[in-house]
Formats: sequence, C-alpha cells, structure tokens
Amino acid sequence: MIFNVAVILDEKNQAVFILAVLCCSVVLCYYFKRRFFTSKASSKWKNPFSHDSRLPCTPLIIDQEKRNRVLKRAFTKKLVGEQNWDAIVIGSGPGGLSSAALLSKAGLKVLVLEKHNTCGGGCHTFKEEGYEFDVGIHFVGGFTHQTLIHTLFDQISDGQIQWAQMDEIYDRVILDPMSPTKREYSIPSGLGVWEKQLIKSFPDERKAIETFFSMVKRVNHQIKGWILVKILPLWLVNLMNLFGLPRFLSDFYAWNRRTLAEVIESLTKNKDLQLLFTYSWGTYGTLPSQASFAMQALIHGHFEEGASYPIGGPSEIPFQIIPVIERAGGQVLMKAKVLMILTEDGKATGVRVGHKETSAVDIYAPIVISDAGILNTFMDLLPEDVSKRLPLWPLIHTMKPGIGCINVFIGLRGTAEELGLKAENLWILNDSSSEGFCEIFDGSNMDDVLNKTYPGFFIGCHSAKDPSWKCRYPGRSSITVLTFAPYSWFAQWENLSVKKRGDEYNSLKNAIGQQIIDQIIHIYPHLQNAIEFFSIGTPITNQHYLNAKAGATYGLDHGFERFSPKMASLLRPETGIDGLFLCGQDVMSLGLVAAVLSGVLCASVVLKNNLFQELEVLHKKLEANTDQRKQNNKQQNKSD
Repeated sequence: MIFNVAVILDEKNQAVFILAVLCCSVVLCYYFKRRFFTSKASSKWKNPFSHDSRLPCTPLIIDQEKRNRVLKRAFTKKLVGEQNWDAIVIGSGPGGLSSAALLSKAGLKVLVLEKHNTCGGGCHTFKEEGYEFDVGIHFVGGFTHQTLIHTLFDQISDGQIQWAQMDEIYDRVILDPMSPTKREYSIPSGLGVWEKQLIKSFPDERKAIETFFSMVKRVNHQIKGWILVKILPLWLVNLMNLFGLPRFLSDFYAWNRRTLAEVIESLTKNKDLQLLFTYSWGTYGTLPSQASFAMQALIHGHFEEGASYPIGGPSEIPFQIIPVIERAGGQVLMKAKVLMILTEDGKATGVRVGHKETSAVDIYAPIVISDAGILNTFMDLLPEDVSKRLPLWPLIHTMKPGIGCINVFIGLRGTAEELGLKAENLWILNDSSSEGFCEIFDGSNMDDVLNKTYPGFFIGCHSAKDPSWKCRYPGRSSITVLTFAPYSWFAQWENLSVKKRGDEYNSLKNAIGQQIIDQIIHIYPHLQNAIEFFSIGTPITNQHYLNAKAGATYGLDHGFERFSPKMASLLRPETGIDGLFLCGQDVMSLGLVAAVLSGVLCASVVLKNNLFQELEVLHKKLEANTDQRKQNNKQQNKSD
C-alpha cells in the first residue's frame, strides 16, 4: 500500500510522509506501553517476578507413585466442585503450564485441564517394557549458564528444574551412512568454534562460510522486531502493515522472504556444506525449499552455546511447575477432555468438560486460556458462528499444520558406556535427503518410497544425556528416533482405537521402523544384539496422545507465511473474544523455550503488565548479586 500512496508524491514528500507515519507509530507505541505494558504491576494482581522464588534444590523423586500423584491426577467433578476459578487453561503443555504458573504467582486461582492421562504435552515421558522414552523434548538451548531463559524456568519451578549440559560435540551429522562414501561431521558448541571448524574442513569455501555465519547472527539480532508485532495492539499493527512499516522495524522480514534452499545454494555449490548448513531443519519440520532462511538461522542461534537436557527427563518440567500452581489454590487435572469453550454475549465464560460421571461438566471462569493449538481452538472448541467473527478466521482455512512425525522408540540392554552412546544427537542424512522427503510429501507411491533407503532421521539418546538415568534404569539404555511421513499414509485408521488398528496399519509402521533400525545397525553393528524392545509412533499416534492436528507435533507449518508481519501479528494471545487467550507453540514458534515464552506473553496480556520487562529486571538483579558474591569470595580468598 505504501507504494500506491508514494506514486502521487515526489521524493521529498515521500520522505516526509514516511517520517510522519513513523512518528505517529512511535507516539502510539508509547501510549500503548504506558497504558497496557507499564513495568508497574496492576494493583489487582501481584508481579510474579517481584522477588527471587528459588528454593534450595530437593533430591530427585524417582518413586513413580509419588510422581503419578502429581503428573496423573485425574479429573473428577468432586475435585472441581463449586470452586471459583480465576482462570482455566486448556492443555498442560509448556505454554499452558508457564502461563498458569505465572498467573498463580500473581495471585490467581488457576485450573489446568489436560485431555491425556499424564501432564506435560510434549514434555511428557512414557514407560514401556521397563524403558522410559521422551516424546518431544530431546535437547534444549539456552541453559549452559544462567541466561534470561534459565532465570525464567527457575522462577516458574521454584528453581527445582536442573539441567545437564550435553557433550561439547552436541550434534553429529552422518551423510550417506549406507554408502561406501559415508562421511561424518561434528557440530561443536559455539558458533565461532563451528565456523572455524568448517573453514578447516572446507578451506576453499571460506567466504561462503563466513557469509553464512554473519547472516545467522544478523537474523538473531533482528528477532525482536518479529516479537514486537505480537505485543503491539492489533489495530496499530494493521495500520503499520498498511504502510509497510514492519520492514522498517526489522530486517527479519527481509530474511523471511528468502527460502533456506535459495540462500544456501547462492552461497555454495558444495553439497556437503549445503547439508551441514541445513542439517537441523528437522527441528522445525519444514523442508529447506519451503522454509525461510530466518527459521534455520534462529535454530542455529538458539543452540549457539550448545545444548542441555533436563535431569530426571522432560517430565521433571511439569512435575516441578505444578506445585507452583497448586500453592495458589490451583489444580492440574488429567483425563479432562474439553469439549467446548463457553461464550456468552461475546465473552468467554468457561469450558465444558466431557466426563464419565455425567454427560458433561460446565466450569466457569472469567479468563480462559487455550494451549490446545490454533486450529483445535478455532475449529473444534469454539462454535463456528463465534469463530467466524474473529480476526483470525479468514486465515484459519489457509493455515496448514506442519508435516507428520514418526517416532521409533528403542530399548537397549546395556549402559550408555557399554554401548558407546554419548550425550549427543545424531542426524542421519542420505544424499539429497530434503529432496527425498520432497518426493514423499509430493505424493510419491508409498511402496516406492519404502523400497528405497529412508531419506533421513534424528537420533537422541536420553539415557546418555541424563545423569540420573543410571540410578533409575540400571543396565539399560534407550534412544528415540524422529523422522517424517505424510498423515495421509495413516489417515484411514485415524478413528480406530489405539492398539486396535489392525495388521495392515502395523505392517506399514513396522516397515518404516525396520528401515530405520536397519540403518542404525549398519552404522552401529554392535547394537543389533542389544535391542530388547522397539515401538513405532505414527502421525495418528501423535494426534491421539498430543492432540496434534494431522499428527504435526510442531503445530502450524513453519514456512514463509508463519513469520510474515500479517501472520505474526494475528498469532497472538488475544483472540477477539473478551476473556479468551491463546498460548503455546502456535503463538510463538516450536520448541520448549518458545512455548514457555508464549506463556509469558499470554500472562503479560492477561495481567496488563510487561512480564518480559519484569523478568529482565529480576534477572539483572540476580546477575548483580552473583557478581557481588564472586567478588566477595575473591577478596576472601586473597585475605586467607
């Protein structure tokens, strides 16, 4: 639109016009910040970051009965009773739990309702045949030291979540493992270290490598411009979009307009280097030909200093957050399927929960937060006549879920040391692996695909990453494998019960699983006799247990549109219905950290208090205290 206006203005007037619009935007932003996001907390609710709430770390609880009393507390009408709830959260993923914890710390009484029989969403773990497996959290960036993110997790868990740093080489990439030309590359912690290592391995590609890392850093420095459009009021962002102003706020949107494949191919023709630049696209599940360069750059930035893993496994995250919610009078209840969000006169008033005791139970609260995903919320939980009136509705049917995920869970006899398993991830990529997945998702015949080597997959060995594993599961190890397959391959069985989907379904998923296991054994022959158990989860498995639309565990597709100014501004906590808010990976992006940050954003909107700013104030205060203690200890040592 700015170009249509500009044609009637000369160059001087164009500059004046743009300056005027920018000045107006600054004034409006200042007004909005003062009115809705001042650093001073609302008099009604407390500031959840007013003080450091960390407590001394307690020993890891490994008694499963004690853990189940927290993680598997089932919904009953008696538990909910006639209580007056300040807020109801649908879904117990990290976004829902973080928003609930922050609201609880602010003084609200929050009820969290989870459809599954265990808490945590992608953070939950399961046990089978004496082995434990993680389903969604395999490695996390930002916890190698006391970062802002680390402080956030400390404050929503009383400081009880502990993190183990993975090996210095946290990712290992194996190219063409079934070929005589098999190559292996290591990805070290530290972008600068990796850059130097690549230059050493590819000396003729020095310019391409330096340019690539420079671009990665620039994208990560510009991410605040993308977050800003989620914080500003929608009417203001719409006005800014009308004049094309978001592109003046941040170069992020310019990077988002170029595909990952396009950028990488313009930098180098070396196929191995191209694969190394893009190897981790599986962390967000959008093919390089469809993903923006910005998305991949954010992934590299997130793991800039390496990766960590929660001690005790990912289920420690919900296990340690739930007490914060309960302390304020809240509850987190499982087996509580929300059938619909109740509305009256354009306001959210509560939820209807399907339950065996009665046909349904209506629970009321002035605030309802959905962590169920955008598509589930607008298409399944709200009446269509209500959804149709909302700002996001015109785009709902154009939004597509990400690609379907396949998981292979493998139980091994022997310790990680005995089996040579390390605290690292393995990325198995066959030549032109992204093109291989393109064939799969472009409708290639399923039998043809299965007669070839599967294009690629991720392997995570959580038994090697978690220091507590040895005492919890002595003499055993387990690994989780992640890859992709179309939901359409399995759609015919979507309405059948778990474990009752028939021989044809089992044959298909076992064929994929066996292909992957064969590749693993080819790479590590010594594991063949150690395999005691394996199980395969398909996209319909993910839809059943995680309520992931079309089995897309990463939520909405992470392609271009997801990060455009228009879509970024609409994927926000506010829905257009008073009292109804959103959180979760659809609001921000995939992954544990982004989901938890969506909870901060959601709680900020509910409390009308900029919790990002409050968190930063607390974080800096804690940093200063730490620095002072170090200085005091240094002086004490000198005097001694």
